[in-house]
Amino acid sequence: MKWEARAPQFQGDVAGFAAQRGLSPWEVWYAPYDPSVYAFVLERLQPEDVVLDIGAGDFRFAVAAARQVRKVYAVEVHPTLVADFLQRAGSELPPNLQVICANALDFPFPHDVTTGVLLVRHSEHFADFFSRLQAVGAQRLFTNARWHMGVERIDLQAPRMNLDAAPPGWYACACGAVGFKEPTSWNDSWTETVHEVATCPRCRASKE
Repeated sequence: MKWEARAPQFQGDVAGFAAQRGLSPWEVWYAPYDPSVYAFVLERLQPEDVVLDIGAGDFRFAVAAARQVRKVYAVEVHPTLVADFLQRAGSELPPNLQVICANALDFPFPHDVTTGVLLVRHSEHFADFFSRLQAVGAQRLFTNARWHMGVERIDLQAPRMNLDAAPPGWYACACGAVGFKEPTSWNDSWTETVHEVATCPRCRASKE
């Protein structure tokens, strides 16, 4: 039997559960990533960090992070995953780990958060989480949500140019889109550097 058949997050009407909460099924289904994904983030956390783990899944990352940082807020929308973790953790639950069963779209982000973690490859709400983390003063976001960007560390407070002002080449937008700005002429040079931008065709279209 495949592990999905036994996993609690795949039981019942997942699509209906997600739709009621303004999520896609991909944002509710949880499957663990390769250990290297978690290691990339854990190796870059600082002892004084306050981490907001958005979509904590089975809480394996949240528990590991709690061993390294000052505090972890771990938000997971699926109550069965939360209940399963709390039962397994029991009295061994780290005292600096706050387990929150909530939809991250509705959950007010705490103002002491320094670092966001969004390991949800198919997240359709990157822009919302990005802007709300910025608003509470968080400095960094670790995520694998942007297409073909792998696991990345994003400086949330760094200035971002408009796409019109960006040089030709690849760009990654605060809305979560990744694209390529063509040069005026293909004889013009461009680099493989990915430029962080504040606007792009996708987010402009969504506001129209």
